[in-house]
Amino acid sequence: MANSKLLPGEKVLMSSDKDILILTNYRVRLNQAATGASNYISIALDCVASCGLVTKSKPLLLAIAAICGAIGITQNKDDFRYGLLVIAAVLVVIYFVTRSAVIAISSNGGDKITSPVKGMSRENILEFLEAVEEARFKFIGRIGQ
Repeated sequence: MANSKLLPGEKVLMSSDKDILILTNYRVRLNQAATGASNYISIALDCVASCGLVTKSKPLLLAIAAICGAIGITQNKDDFRYGLLVIAAVLVVIYFVTRSAVIAISSNGGDKITSPVKGMSRENILEFLEAVEEARFKFIGRIGQ
């Protein structure tokens, strides 16, 4: 927590690259800033209602790409064939560029932390989410310290 003071007895349990998302034994914090926007959200562990990995993609783009590719391969006219194959390739690229994933941690008060997970492996993301759940259950006394 480079820019943030810890509370008495608070310890950092886990953090993301550049300390944007931080889990302590008391709370989960998001502190991110970009040009023209910033987010600083802190949710106490006893207020965490849910957490998860949310992914979005548009598989319809791949289906259309497959159709264009299949039609393109069967065409006799080279211009038409290459045009359809280029369209198919562009659609595949758009599919991969528009995929997104975020860590979402919701509080029972309505606040929500959403943090992009670019560069994090699925295993690291799930490890962070499991650590949030474990810390929450320890904090509220459902599992032993």
